[in-house]
Amino acid sequence: MEDTFERNGEMPSGESPKTNKPQGNLRMPAPNANLILAFGIVSIVTCCCCSGILGIIFAIIAIILAVKSKKEFTSNSDLYDENTFGKVNAGKTCAIIGLVVGILMFAIAMIVISVSLSDGASLIDSVGGWDQMGY
Repeated sequence: MEDTFERNGEMPSGESPKTNKPQGNLRMPAPNANLILAFGIVSIVTCCCCSGILGIIFAIIAIILAVKSKKEFTSNSDLYDENTFGKVNAGKTCAIIGLVVGILMFAIAMIVISVSLSDGASLIDSVGGWDQMGY
């Protein structure tokens, strides 16, 4: 019976090929697609919190998951639905935006802190020190 399948490409009646491929349109969603999209959006939202640190953390996690998901998707593309892979790309894009804005917010916070510390001391010295200010 097996050589019949090999010759004409058809299965004998009542038998189906044994493969790991899903039949029809029943494919799995891309690995971690919803999680990557959620972390990408959260990275944008939280990039203004805690001087950008939270946005940077969520963005890095989302980018790492997106790279792993893309590798898994390309190695087994016949198992996964191509439409859900768009969520992975959208999440990665959001994560990159969140990472860039988070880094900018962190840099701005560090500049503000350093300027306020250095100017604060020179401001007190310019008016004659703590004694002149009444402290």
